[in-house]
Amino acid sequence: KVGLVAGAYVEVFVAKNIAVEAEVQYSRQGSAGIYRSINATDVYGNPIVQEYGPYDIKLNYLNMNYLVRWYPWADLPWSFTTGLHAGYIINAHAKKNHGEDINLKNHIYRGDVAIPLGVSYEWDQWQVEARCNLSFRKLSRTSEAKDLIRNARNSMLEVTLGYRIQVL
Repeated sequence: KVGLVAGAYVEVFVAKNIAVEAEVQYSRQGSAGIYRSINATDVYGNPIVQEYGPYDIKLNYLNMNYLVRWYPWADLPWSFTTGLHAGYIINAHAKKNHGEDINLKNHIYRGDVAIPLGVSYEWDQWQVEARCNLSFRKLSRTSEAKDLIRNARNSMLEVTLGYRIQVL
């Protein structure tokens, strides 16, 4: 599902073509069209699966990213990033179309850890970056969440547009 990401970062060069940076971000993540599956038995004792939905899942996170940025070419404005992503859940809801709203915050893990891999292009003070976060942890912490989000992770693709303000 298309979401929103906004934040700020500080970048410091530690070598001619290598910089480290720390970022703080807000992100809205989620999914749409999810069906809740509940295992049950019919009147004859046969196992059946009941589905409810569709649900839209909205997850709001406060994120910290600790990155290393590599500028491989002095004459080209490309850079590559990797590092560590840590996220903390602010709120999480699964809303059924015109129906119930399930608060998922107590049913999923509060923290998330991922490895970000990205590439960016810079011109003047502007920067466009595409980054993929590969999450280590499944979201579900309780059986209630597993009925709805199963084995979902917070792996995501971010495309951002940034404006650089040079301080020093």
